[in-house]
Amino acid sequence: MKKELTLVMASVIVLSSCATVDSGHKGVRVSWGGETDMTQVYTEGLHTGVMYLIDNMVEYDVREKTTVQRFEFNDKNNMSTVVELSLDYSLNPEKVNFLHTKITDVDVKILKTLKSAGKEVVPQYSAIELNISKRTEAEAKLAQIIADELPEFYIEFKRLQMTDVDIPEAVANLAEETAVQLGRNELAKKKEAEQTALAKAAVARSKGLFEAAEYDVKTKKLMSQPAVLKLYQAETDRQWAIQGKSKYGNNNVFGAGVSVLKGLNQPK
Repeated sequence: MKKELTLVMASVIVLSSCATVDSGHKGVRVSWGGETDMTQVYTEGLHTGVMYLIDNMVEYDVREKTTVQRFEFNDKNNMSTVVELSLDYSLNPEKVNFLHTKITDVDVKILKTLKSAGKEVVPQYSAIELNISKRTEAEAKLAQIIADELPEFYIEFKRLQMTDVDIPEAVANLAEETAVQLGRNELAKKKEAEQTALAKAAVARSKGLFEAAEYDVKTKKLMSQPAVLKLYQAETDRQWAIQGKSKYGNNNVFGAGVSVLKGLNQPK
């Protein structure tokens, strides 16, 4: 019976004197008195030892994380601009024991670092430039600041992106007003072009009617000239002669193939 009890007690002690570190984490052993073990960082898995009867294993997630934060800065035109920054990072897996003793809130440190970097870089550009032509350049400057500062907090920098830049309200309103005005200008130009086309058409039509009327007057005036009338009459007679006809008929004093006077050749 004693032997069995001893085995049970031994099993309890063994099971109690172990600690586990979850996958993707690193462990920091803290003694019962609160002292951090600075000699070793514990890997994921099961760790056994009598010290774990009273010591505590603190776990730190060392997998890559992403934080997205929005800040409001003044751009180079002194216009309030909201910028969204996305930071990918991870805790330095070999330094979590140092982090445990020196950093109380990693998230606050990251937030302050991002804000400080943005406050330094964003005012170098206008909101329009950050949206269109200078975003990559600004991201590189931000990344350099982050890469220099985060290691001080035992954080490894992975990448940074400026995921969104809001256009200042004043700029957006001006752009909208400009677009509306441009639309009005285009409509005005279109109407002006239509009116010009209608005016030209009216002028052309009036000119055509005038020229036609003028032509009729000139024609009538020309045809009333005696010389023209005589020429016209001669041409008409010639045409009748070609056809072997007379404009007075065939059997009359002016008819073709008969005597000069009708009836002179008839017997008495």
